[in-house]
Parts: sequence; structure tokens; C-alpha cells
Amino acid sequence: MNLQGPQLLDALRYIPSIRSRQAELRGFSELRPETKDAIHPIVSLGKNGRMDQSERVVEAIAQRVGQCFLDLNTYPGQACSDWERLCDPANAYGNWRDLLQRANGVTPVALLREGVPGRAFVRQVILLEREFGAVVIRSRQPAQDLAAMQAALSAVDDVNNLLIILDLGYIRGAVDPKETEARRIISALRTTDPTVRVCVTSSSYPKAVSVYGEFQGSLEIIERELHAQIGGDEVAIYGDHASIYPEPFEPVISRFVPRIDYCLEYTWLYHRRREDAGGYAECARQIVASADWDPAFANDVWGAALIARTARTGVVEPGFGSPANWIAVRVNMHIERQANLAASIAEGIEELF
Repeated sequence: MNLQGPQLLDALRYIPSIRSRQAELRGFSELRPETKDAIHPIVSLGKNGRMDQSERVVEAIAQRVGQCFLDLNTYPGQACSDWERLCDPANAYGNWRDLLQRANGVTPVALLREGVPGRAFVRQVILLEREFGAVVIRSRQPAQDLAAMQAALSAVDDVNNLLIILDLGYIRGAVDPKETEARRIISALRTTDPTVRVCVTSSSYPKAVSVYGEFQGSLEIIERELHAQIGGDEVAIYGDHASIYPEPFEPVISRFVPRIDYCLEYTWLYHRRREDAGGYAECARQIVASADWDPAFANDVWGAALIARTARTGVVEPGFGSPANWIAVRVNMHIERQANLAASIAEGIEELF
């Protein structure tokens, strides 16, 4: 999306949130050019494979994603080696602002850190607005962060330069309380300024899918339900975590079961097969044989095309013998579907896919 400042913020209909992990960047990088032009993702700067130097990861993000909102991942095990230096609130988060200044094509996310005096945060927001023309605040604890967000909202020169993202985290099984929280926070923010832009983002993709069906299953994309219950595009921009479980967790070392996901507008489908039952090739064949398979989608979209190729040839392509690149496939299809759906909702037309 080749826009800046308020013009960029005005054009947003869908904000996918991804991390700088290799799989997520790969999935995004394989989007169709027209899809990339229609969205502006928020990317959390953290490790990229074995690469954990922030400057180098920023370069990888620029190559794979291009223009984006840049946030900082501070989760243990996912953060860059110098994350504490970047989080230092001294000089209104001067180290973070310096890194942003050296990064091309980014719109900054102001760091909102627990236990840090509100003055440093608000000063950071003011300086980022002045230096970049627009600034984003992302809150993962909206109720706790409300006072800080209201202070920043009152401090900016122009509310049109500000976007507030309420990240509600994992919502499966908790839609009603999350809806209540989102409504309350949005109401409070718009009491401070009725024109403030708000995005509500969340994820319902689970940590493990096997509990929903050992060999196959379907999962409703509950992010869309939550967004509709809040009031849809009239109230907030739609955001999600691009079909990724949003909370940090310690991976369990175990033998994986090959699985391929297929993304629809409102549902994720998956098939799992052990290696001795056909593995990834059989998963691909089952998906292509299903009533939900869309050949037109596979003609245009990298992730679906790879599933079709695997089903047709029975050959698992190099790099796709383990889960990571199949995560990229899912991320790719999910963003394509949601970007198209967001555009069709905004324009009141039938979806292309």
C-alpha cells in the first residue's frame, strides 16, 4: 500500500499481524502483488530463524514484506538479542526510534511497556508522530492500558495521525467476554475523541488442532464473528493473526504428524496423515478431492497451487517435508482470503474467490 500518514490509515480495511518468523514472512512474500498493494501488515520484530540481531531482521522484513507497521516482539525465546536495549524508555525510547529511522518504509508502533512511567510513553508517541507523520499504538492488555492510550490520544497533534490496535489475543471459547471488553474500551477511547481510528485484532487458531479431529476437521474463523458482533467496519478495522496461535508457548519435542490446512473465508479445514498413511501427499489429495476445493483459487494463489501440485504429483517438494513451510502455505492462503473478503465487504460486492 503505497501511502503514508493519514491517507494510509484511511485506506486500511484489513490488518494482518505477523511475526518475523521465516514461515510467516515466506507466506506473506508469496502473496499476489495486488494483495500486497491492498494491505499494510503489522510485523513484530523478533528472531528470524537463527538470526537474532534486530538490524539484520529488519532487513529481512524489508525484503520479504516491504512497507509495514513495525512492532517489537518481547516474548522470551522469540525476541531479538538486543530487545532490552530497544525497550529502554530513556530519551522517550530513543534506541527504538533510532532503529525505526534507519528502517525504510515502516510506520512505527509505539512501545507500550508495563511498569514504565506514562510520561516516557506519551513523549514517544508525540515524537513518532512528528518524525513519521503517523503512529500506531498496539495494546495487548487494553483494560490495563486504557489510561495510557487516552493520554496519548489527547497528546497527539492530530488524531488522524493515530491508529490504536486492540489486540485481544486468543479468543476461541471467549468471544462474549472479549466482545464486552472491546466495546468498553472503544467507547472509552471515543469519549476522549469520537474520531479515533481503532482496529480490533485477535486469533482463534488453536495451539493444536488434533482435539478437533484426529485425521481431519474444520474450524470456524471466530475473529470474523467477534468483529461483526462489535459492529463491523462501522466501528473498527478488522485484524487477525494470519491463522497463527498468538500466545507464546514452549514447543513439545515430539514426532509430528503431517498436516495441511486449507483456508476459506470463514473456515479453516485441515487433514492429517501419518507418514505410513500417505503423509503430506495424501493430505493434499484429500483437500483437492473435498467439496470445498476451489480450482480458481489454486490458479491464482501460491499456497493453494502448491497443494494442487502435491496432490497431482504425489511428490513433496524440497523444504516441505516438515511443518514450517506448510505454515507459510496456510498464512498465504488465509491472508489472500481475508484481504479479498475485506475488500468485498467494503465495496459491497461478491468475493472474487
